[in-house]
Amino acid sequence: MSLFKARDWWSTVLGEGEEFDQGCLCVGDVDNSVTGHDKVVVGSYMGILRILSPHSNKSGEGGQGPADAQLLEVQLQNAIIQVEVGKFVSCSELLHLAVLHPRKLSVYSVSGTAGNVEHGNQYQLKLVYEHNLQRTACNMTFGTFGGVTGHHSLCIQSMDGMLMFFEQDSYSFGRFLPGFLLPGPLGYNSRTDSFLTVSSMRQLESYKYETLAVATEAESQQDPDLPIKTGGKRLTPDWTLVLGEQALDLSVPFFSHSSSSIFVLGERNLYCIRDNGQIRFMKKLEFNPSCFLPYGSVMDGTTNLLLGNHTNMLLVYQDVTLKWAAQLAFVPVAVRVANFPDLKGVVVSLSSDGHLLCSYMGTDPSFFSTPKVDAREADYEQVEAEMKRLQKFIREATRTQDILPKADAQGDLTVTAAVSSSMDSPSRALIQDIDGLPVPSVTIQVKVKSSCILQSSKLTVGVQPPLAITQDQFVLEPMGISSSTNITFSAFLNGRYPPADLTGDITVSYSSPT
Repeated sequence: MSLFKARDWWSTVLGEGEEFDQGCLCVGDVDNSVTGHDKVVVGSYMGILRILSPHSNKSGEGGQGPADAQLLEVQLQNAIIQVEVGKFVSCSELLHLAVLHPRKLSVYSVSGTAGNVEHGNQYQLKLVYEHNLQRTACNMTFGTFGGVTGHHSLCIQSMDGMLMFFEQDSYSFGRFLPGFLLPGPLGYNSRTDSFLTVSSMRQLESYKYETLAVATEAESQQDPDLPIKTGGKRLTPDWTLVLGEQALDLSVPFFSHSSSSIFVLGERNLYCIRDNGQIRFMKKLEFNPSCFLPYGSVMDGTTNLLLGNHTNMLLVYQDVTLKWAAQLAFVPVAVRVANFPDLKGVVVSLSSDGHLLCSYMGTDPSFFSTPKVDAREADYEQVEAEMKRLQKFIREATRTQDILPKADAQGDLTVTAAVSSSMDSPSRALIQDIDGLPVPSVTIQVKVKSSCILQSSKLTVGVQPPLAITQDQFVLEPMGISSSTNITFSAFLNGRYPPADLTGDITVSYSSPT
């Protein structure tokens, strides 16, 4: 546990019973405001899209209410997998909002209109264009694919391993990743014009955009062992790096020209990799991470990282060195850094159940301290007398008490069985002969003796085939103390093969008055 807690600058709970994941949070100047300050965009799996502009309320304590900070809330028809802010519209330098649904990609423009009354500005969400997807989407990334400047293109990874490329309102092409099994995190490196993903073989793979563009057209997923039927080259990665574990997320930061690194968050390790696939450094984690975010460092050649884990901690690393640790009230699934009008460098974190927190790394420690114990001198004679009293109580309890009641030394009844040493004459078998041969029988006498009053007694006899008995159930008369009852029946062979077991079971059920 950290001594310091993340200082709560503004917080709220989004909805009720909604679910969020790492792609459901992004920050940016989505409404293209004059000031250029960031807004917080959150989408949920319930299909609710929210845009918020947190800022402190100087007139009151703490942050402003969520109703005042919320600019827009729209219920969309489908679940929201991921939201991103970028230049997704051709012939426009304005930022737009891309929303990824399982079977649809939608690009919206967010605009604000100055209000004439005290309620403030009014915001509207307008659909610019959308693409209906033929395959179920998993995640997406965007960038200046092919070195094109002025606008951003989108790449969507489907659940069956297809990369679908979109340039604004038109579909470019699609390619299947070789050896695909399950989708992994997806990123774009504009320095090398390459796409990065972690495959099910637990290795980081890099594919150049040029290689993807000239590869075989992905009309249907093909077996890599079969010959290529259409024109183009077989898709192969530019380089691979074996990680040995599944990746939770990857990021390619662009805040410094001198720092060209790729960061991959694994289940137990943090990797920093150069653009050519060589490991720059690796950090073994002693906890289960949940999310991370690289951001700019004041020192050249180093990178700072925000890393959240499942112990409600937010850690700040400079390369492999831990610089700060702060306690959160929840497990973050997504973390971003935003600049708001009242405060810059605010850490925005989101939990899976909708807790949205804007915090900063303060130095105010937690003032909780253990209460002082009354330091009085112990009376040793009193303590010794108390110890003797407790030991005596323990000895008596262990000697007289049992968890289960003790069984009586003598049972309620005694059952004895005696088998006659000679065959019955004449035979009492229920069948006269088998294959013309007579069937003999032997008499069995059972004696039931009671030591208490027994009522509703019933005796049942069971034998294994091919043995059979003349009667297998008997109803006994009520029995008094020290009374006995004799029961007689015969056993015989009812089959053409010898018995494997010559034993039998006798069961007596009864009830006794309490």
